[in-house]
Amino acid sequence: MSAPSIEKTLTPKETFIYKDLIGPFFNPNWHFHPEFQISYIMEGEGTRFIGDHVQNFKKGDLVMTGPNLPHLWRSDNVYFKKDSGLSTRGLVIYFDHVLLNEPLLEMEEFYKINKLVAHSLRGIEFHGETRDLIIKFLLELDEQKGFKRILKLLEILDTLANSSEYTMLASPNYMNAFKGGDAEKMRKVYDYVMTNFKTNISLDEAAGLLNMTTTSFCRYFKPRANKTFTRFVNEIRIGHARKLLLEDNFNISQISYECGYNALSNFNRQFKSITEMCPLEYRKLFLNIQTPV
Repeated sequence: MSAPSIEKTLTPKETFIYKDLIGPFFNPNWHFHPEFQISYIMEGEGTRFIGDHVQNFKKGDLVMTGPNLPHLWRSDNVYFKKDSGLSTRGLVIYFDHVLLNEPLLEMEEFYKINKLVAHSLRGIEFHGETRDLIIKFLLELDEQKGFKRILKLLEILDTLANSSEYTMLASPNYMNAFKGGDAEKMRKVYDYVMTNFKTNISLDEAAGLLNMTTTSFCRYFKPRANKTFTRFVNEIRIGHARKLLLEDNFNISQISYECGYNALSNFNRQFKSITEMCPLEYRKLFLNIQTPV
């Protein structure tokens, strides 16, 4: 993948900011910034990209990302259609590393906070009772002023640091190797895949978007994405398949076709490679129903 854009969210006089983001869709640009970020999705669905992690998101998504970790919550294509009637909403905290500087993190009392900071460099998704409690704190944060806002943020971080209800997102060996100046290339590749994954995805067309040969494109893409372009496309397709399986409106063959696979055997093979189970097992696990193939 091409490089994300680099953003700065805080002014020199701010240690953290709290935003209630409402719009027709979330920021569609792959980016990173030097601040920590805590994001809660109140409304909206789409695909979440954090480092080399790719997964669907929906209402209730709660994630913490560390400094300079590339990320994107890309709304589903339907949100970009004119007069769709859809909207998104997210509660987001950005806070500076000065709140959690090294001398402080080295103190015994901050052992768990220090561990949280380290984990955030890969991105962390929280769930269960932890998520419910953090939502309550986020809503209360908007009512706080001055130093009380700092105290509420520290309460949020302490709750996250003491939780066992979390999932790490980017892979353990992920490193941000991106360089500035490639944001437009990233947008082109993402838009192409997200628009065409239900039909044929052409490696030649993807390479052509960046004025590269297929060989150059593959060499360019893999070290930045920590995966091949083919694997990336399959993760997008299987992510969409997961959503369709949980909606229970199609049988497995129909879902295979809807996700861009012409051969059911290939769909089953790619699904198991990514989720470690077959599509029907996935549906039974989450819906506890039996659907004929």
